[in-house]
Amino acid sequence: MYRRSSAILCFQNFKEAALYFDQVLPLNMGRMQGDPDIGDILVGYPESIPSAALSHLIDGVEGNTVTYSHATRVMEFTADKWVEFAKKVSPYAQLWAPDPRGEKQHDPQEEHQKLLTAYLSDAHINGGAPIRQALSEYANALGVQNFSVALPTAVGGNEADPSLMLSNLQLIDAASADWRQILDVRKDDTSRRKLARLRLFLHEDFQGKPATFIEDDLLRRVEDYELTTKKFGFTTLTSSLGMLLDAKSLQASAGAGVLAGFFGGIEVGLLSAAAIELGKVALNVAEKRHDMKHWQSGHEMAYVFETRNRLHK
Repeated sequence: MYRRSSAILCFQNFKEAALYFDQVLPLNMGRMQGDPDIGDILVGYPESIPSAALSHLIDGVEGNTVTYSHATRVMEFTADKWVEFAKKVSPYAQLWAPDPRGEKQHDPQEEHQKLLTAYLSDAHINGGAPIRQALSEYANALGVQNFSVALPTAVGGNEADPSLMLSNLQLIDAASADWRQILDVRKDDTSRRKLARLRLFLHEDFQGKPATFIEDDLLRRVEDYELTTKKFGFTTLTSSLGMLLDAKSLQASAGAGVLAGFFGGIEVGLLSAAAIELGKVALNVAEKRHDMKHWQSGHEMAYVFETRNRLHK
């Protein structure tokens, strides 16, 4: 079913998910620590998120690290809703402890792998809530009714959601971007419109298609885009050279040069002829660049290509 907004419960790769989904609910918010370098509190482990960014991922409003106006809401994520969720899934994975100093040390990565394994098998232990029910209640408590679940690419994902396939292809190297860049993309109106157009395209062209078909078709579109972009410079150059070497063009320029020579001498005539031809070439290049930018901007995957360039300037 097509929806204007989208939400995802995320086991990992939060930055990537943040570029494609309106709401991202992390599943590793069991630790908070201050970071003086960014002037914010980092939430989660082993993949941490600044609290200001976490506020935007869940509520769509970037937190203020000067006033910490979002502190109450972030604490609700971590100390209330998160702890409630962590207790429910404790039969499957140890994500939280009342006093970590008194608990046996455990590897957060290993515990999250246990959570993932339980989700994949839709585990249900007597005395504990079914794992998928616990996930749904966690999302609902944060105001999210309809959501997808992002799974590591090694185990596959929900083939019915093309946005997940696009995210899993990692066409944008979000890992090397910082959260400031991610938030700037999320808040940019033009980027949001192009993301909406991308979602509509994915829904119309790929809904219900096999994951292998979606992957192959998207990669083909990426290859065609990159090939066309590379060819642009070559075709523009050869077109410009063709204009300069065209016999009729040279003849017309020579005539203009002779005419100008009557009034200003042969040097002025030749310069006028050259200026006419160079002006035509410049106009030709400008027109082709305009056409290329129009094609790039209107491409169904423009959001992907423009965001990739924006994050890695």
